[in-house]
Amino acid sequence: MAFTTQHTVIEKLRAGEGIAWEEFAKTYRKLVYLRGKDRGLFDHESSDLFQEVMLSLYRGETLFKFDKSKGRFRDYLKKIIDRRAFDILRKRKNKECTLIPFATGGVVLESTDLESSEQHWMDEWHRHLLDQALSKVKSQVTEVTYEAFVMLFIDQIDANRVADSLGLSIESVYVAKHRILKRLRPIVNSLMGDEK
Repeated sequence: MAFTTQHTVIEKLRAGEGIAWEEFAKTYRKLVYLRGKDRGLFDHESSDLFQEVMLSLYRGETLFKFDKSKGRFRDYLKKIIDRRAFDILRKRKNKECTLIPFATGGVVLESTDLESSEQHWMDEWHRHLLDQALSKVKSQVTEVTYEAFVMLFIDQIDANRVADSLGLSIESVYVAKHRILKRLRPIVNSLMGDEK
């Protein structure tokens, strides 16, 4: 099964392919918004951040040219998001807007707290990869199989409760988990391999 790589998406973006913009938006919007929130942006600034990130990718600015041999896509994307978020924060400060405490339900990380910032980004990135893989697998299995997997593996609900809730045998619940994990592994490996 072939997957579009992050590198392919970037090249298509730079070529101006409309479908690539939609694919990028669908795949990375949530991740960009989360990182922006971590950097202290308000909800209404998230769409500006996303547009600025997309423009940076499109322009292929010297600072943001992606070179696979020099690093991973996740680090490249994080650098773009952070720089654009800081640009927005500078503009806000320059406009002398009131800087109400940034905490609007998100995690605000001080620039000096590099370790926490990096760990938070990695957690978001891994969740992003899992979400991508799960969306691919969901289209390959029955609804009840997927639901059994989510309840048992993701939500950590007891197998007996899952079986009762879905009208399945315990064995069917474990078979559903096994089938989906078997399908998830190559997808996750492909997505992880893409960032090397």
